[in-house]
Amino acid sequence: MIYTGSVLERDMKTHNILGWGALGLGLATLVTGGLGLYERNLEQPDYTVVEKDGAFELRDYAAILVVETAVLAERSVALKAGFQRLAEYIFGNKREKIAMTAPVLSDRAMDAWRTRFVMPARFTAATLPDMPDGVTAAELPARRMAVVRFAGLGSGTRLAEQEMRLREWLSARGLEATGDVVIAFYNSPFVAPPFRRNEVMIAVG
Repeated sequence: MIYTGSVLERDMKTHNILGWGALGLGLATLVTGGLGLYERNLEQPDYTVVEKDGAFELRDYAAILVVETAVLAERSVALKAGFQRLAEYIFGNKREKIAMTAPVLSDRAMDAWRTRFVMPARFTAATLPDMPDGVTAAELPARRMAVVRFAGLGSGTRLAEQEMRLREWLSARGLEATGDVVIAFYNSPFVAPPFRRNEVMIAVG
């Protein structure tokens, strides 16, 4: 290859490219860090850690109030549609503003996928604003949950791998699953995958 510019011009161009690349990476990190800090400050359900083993935990949760909706579709499509429906309810409500919380919960409901938002602790089922068609409130009872935490994307393959890990961990401890798998997402899609917090959860006896 023949380069017709001077060595100085070439070095300056290289420096500019690297500089803009570093700036872009820095801005992405700043945005991700800011979102992560905001999301870590969202209200979350209270729980007590009974046992911790690396990425695995046994947690005791108190009863929590959720609003939920079910969508008959493939998981990722149902989660997106369910999230939008619930977000419209809590952010578009004219009677009373409802703060966003974490995590967003997803599980199977018959043939559909159900999406759940945890309600701030100040609400009860009686004090929640009226809900549109397709959105209902439910109180989840106090329960013990086995949890495995992981970063990255919550793809179907990744979730299946983490569920297998969690079931093997339960089996090694002689614990019996008493409920279906629940997936918990703590971050928005704008947070870079390595910084995301995801969990697979199963109720145990």
